[in-house]
Amino acid sequence: MSNYVIWIFQSVPHACVLQNLVGFDDSNTLFHGTPLAKTFPSKVAFHMNPDFPTDLLLTDNLLNSDSCMVVSSKLADALRARNVSKLEYLPVSIVDHKGKVASKDYYILNPLELIDCIDRKKSKFRESRITPGRIAKFEKLVIDETRIPPDRSLFRMQGYPSIALASKALADDLIRGNFSGLGWLALNKYPED
Repeated sequence: MSNYVIWIFQSVPHACVLQNLVGFDDSNTLFHGTPLAKTFPSKVAFHMNPDFPTDLLLTDNLLNSDSCMVVSSKLADALRARNVSKLEYLPVSIVDHKGKVASKDYYILNPLELIDCIDRKKSKFRESRITPGRIAKFEKLVIDETRIPPDRSLFRMQGYPSIALASKALADDLIRGNFSGLGWLALNKYPED
């Protein structure tokens, strides 16, 4: 059994669904593991998706079309208290369907330095035709835990940064905090059917 799990959005009735990020033109850099805190604009926001007009609930972990980890200040504070290394907290606002700011107390989590931990011999995947070395889709994800630095409890993977992994110890700790919208998926269950 793996010591790592995948960070996911756990469905909550009436939780808001967010559209693309506004006010930051290069959202792809959020998946490169590069530091952004010093240059991140001050008025970045996610707007609630108009396709879900009655879903207004702000959870601790918000579903969004950019696959970012968008977390409440409560969840960000919990991660800070646990001294999660190599992690930036980029402030964002959440804007409701009427164009009003519903909250300024959210952050995008930006794990720094992608970790080269995918076991390419044991995993089953299709490589990107556009970007050599990049994985487009997994049938089976296997990681080599010996290649993960012991101080890294939340990170994105080199070659496939669209998901974030967390140590089982961190996940178990956060589960005890009862954070809404935050869920975990076992590596052997990825991708979900």
